[in-house]
Amino acid sequence: MDDTIPLIEKCFEIWPGLMRFAAVGEGAHAALAAAMDAARETSGALLSDAELLSSGLPDVLPRGAAARRVAEHVRRIADAARLEPARLPPVAAALPGAVCDHIADAMAEAGGDGCAFLTVSLGDAMAVKTARGVATPPMPHMPPVLCEFLTALGPGFTGGAAMGGTRADFPTEGFADMVGVAAGSAAEAGYMAAALSDAVYAGGVSVREEPLRDRIAAMSWEGRKTVFQTGTMEPDAIWDALSSGVRRAAALREARLLRAAALGLKGRGRTVGPVDGDKLLRFGVSEWR
Repeated sequence: MDDTIPLIEKCFEIWPGLMRFAAVGEGAHAALAAAMDAARETSGALLSDAELLSSGLPDVLPRGAAARRVAEHVRRIADAARLEPARLPPVAAALPGAVCDHIADAMAEAGGDGCAFLTVSLGDAMAVKTARGVATPPMPHMPPVLCEFLTALGPGFTGGAAMGGTRADFPTEGFADMVGVAAGSAAEAGYMAAALSDAVYAGGVSVREEPLRDRIAAMSWEGRKTVFQTGTMEPDAIWDALSSGVRRAAALREARLLRAAALGLKGRGRTVGPVDGDKLLRFGVSEWR
């Protein structure tokens, strides 16, 4: 990628926070204009769709195109992970990523071949479209952990990335501090990040819970024991908990849904697939396996 071509960035306020767009190339301005139009259209139905999905009722039909993507992604991941419905994360975990996918598609259509790189982030999810061999450019206004994770995946990544764990926006039932997932879409990455985070668990560990501030999260995770912080863990228990998450990640990768993952807990970490753990400085991991 030509370093003289500037990165163009914009943002739009929408649940669950601030959506950020970025693009590089001659088509960047057209892509960003399309992103703003798509974001305005999406925002009209997003909160009502989020409430509908959070209700837990079967066969709901959201109004927005982004929310309608969620059910299909969740079904594919549930089948691959071989989990009972009660053990699945709430479907709301996939919604920010689905919004990113929807906006990224609009940007790609408007920017055409003139965009060497474009991305959309919302909460802990990010959709990315990159020309072959193009490295992730510096993005000072994008979420730094997600950007670091993209860099660790190597050049040319196209698809979705998302974060989970106790440091992420959405709640978790597991112990992981941070979980990063790369997948074919941001919606799938977001849902799998929640599923892997929940799987990082070991018995006999004290946990701290706190009330959920986000209304949609509170509705979605109602009745679940979510973890805000964990107590002291012995090294063997840390590795055992991480191994539980890795086993779930391996099943999802075998189903060709998960491309790569990194899981961190109390200074130790595990990776699955082509991700360079040594580049994940913000994970706070001193020992990777």
